[in-house]
Amino acid sequence: MFRCSSSSLLEGKNVTFTLQYNSAPGEVLYVIGNQPQLGQWDVSQAQRMTWNCGNMWDVDVGFPENLHLQYKYFVMRDDTREIRWETIKNRDLWIKSEETICNDKWDYLPPKDETSSPSSP
Repeated sequence: MFRCSSSSLLEGKNVTFTLQYNSAPGEVLYVIGNQPQLGQWDVSQAQRMTWNCGNMWDVDVGFPENLHLQYKYFVMRDDTREIRWETIKNRDLWIKSEETICNDKWDYLPPKDETSSPSSP
């Protein structure tokens, strides 16, 4: 899979956000959240995701350890700047000492016993 970002440029523990989403031409996915690295809920500061084959979107973000993160995704049209938010409540993630991959689905929160799986560096 081609990635435009490099985890070597990130500070702290790397979290990879991935989401499969069938976007229309001109639509771009973003991840936003309660921490500065995700824009503190300011859409102009959200992390733009990268489109990959199979309609998979991803972005790598560095966070300090032992941090509680709330986040969600939105789609923005490049031409009109119109935004469409996920309709679910905010997602929760605790940033631990290992790197994490969040394999999320648009507008779906898994039951509490299913969590994002940590990956080996």
